This record gives sequence, structure tokens and C-alpha cells, in this order.
Amino acid sequence: MSPEQGEVWDINFAEGYTRPGIVVSRTELNRGRLLLVVPCTASNIERRSRYTNNVLLQADTGGLSADSVAQVHLIQPVDRDWFISKRGTLGHEELGEVLQALAWAVDLYPT
Repeated sequence: MSPEQGEVWDINFAEGYTRPGIVVSRTELNRGRLLLVVPCTASNIERRSRYTNNVLLQADTGGLSADSVAQVHLIQPVDRDWFISKRGTLGHEELGEVLQALAWAVDLYPT
């Protein structure tokens, strides 16, 4: 298994639950044990999708079964052993939105 940037996986997160996550670390760095992942949720999407640090993803995007929100501010390293199964891959535009939200969340482009 060698996850690539933009792939959506079901992951056992350290908090004790399984949900989709988007691999955002560069593919070249994903050969090690830890990968950077943005978790997704399908709860409270109307409220959450209004925030700049979240990205609304429509059902079937990257294999998601329901409209979901990528919670970019919750980015975390995840051990590859916690990856369960691949759902799909985000399109170039959707991945760009997630990475742009990440840049905003870490103040990569200060004003």
C-alpha cells in the first residue's frame, strides 16, 4: 500500500473512530510510516461548510458516500497501519481547494 496525495481512505483515527480522510502529504513523502491526513465528516455540513478552514465535498467525490466536509484545521499525521481501504481520489480542482484551505489555516499567505 502506497497512498498518494488526493486519495480518500477510510481510516481508524486515534480518537477511536473510523471515517474518511484525505491524504494531503506529498506523494514522494508517503513512503514512510506517517502520512498527513485531513479528516472528513458528514455531520453538520451546512454549518461547517461556511468556514474557510473547511471544504465542502459533494457525494461521490473521491468515493465519498454522502456530502461531506474536509476539516482542514484537524490535519494530523496518521500511521499507515490505520488505513483501512481506499475509497477513491479527489479531482484536481477539489484537491486544490483542500490544499488552499490548508494554506489559509496555517497562514501560509499572511495578509
